[in-house]
Amino acid sequence: MALSGLGLTTTISHSADYAVYEEHSPETKPMQPGGNLRTLNRVITQTGDAIHLDTETGIVSLKAGTYRISGVSVVTYFDAKADTDGRVSAAARPNASYAMLLHPGKASRDVEPLALGTVATANMVPSLVDTLLTFDQDTQIVLMHQAGRDVEGIYLEVYVDNSDKHVMARLVIQKLE
Repeated sequence: MALSGLGLTTTISHSADYAVYEEHSPETKPMQPGGNLRTLNRVITQTGDAIHLDTETGIVSLKAGTYRISGVSVVTYFDAKADTDGRVSAAARPNASYAMLLHPGKASRDVEPLALGTVATANMVPSLVDTLLTFDQDTQIVLMHQAGRDVEGIYLEVYVDNSDKHVMARLVIQKLE
């Protein structure tokens, strides 16, 4: 954009590499103890060639560079027999949980995540991730969510009312440089 009316000539450039990916719920999927992969399965928007999603695995490939990554991950209590009307169950004392960004195959209590999300609960309170990451070489990342060891009744995805429009997780990624 030129500011010639003010006697200034400045060019503002914007990164052309960005993407928004979501995990919709095509099924009802219970959580497993420990880290659970968020299978991002929808490309909402994607521009440029630095960011790519494999919708089968949920793996995001990034070219070397610096990225702003924001995301959200939700888990919920669900009773398939009682919650047939689109509502979900709640727990008086819900499990604490959080999202995290990791390299694929690295989910372990011994591995430091690339970024941790805010502490949330399994009562559909989202865990939020907002970070800046720099990678010196091309890399891959995944979004995970954990809610401890006792996850009975907690679900990563809920499919009710024949709707796969329940967005359970989202990543917004912008390449900065």
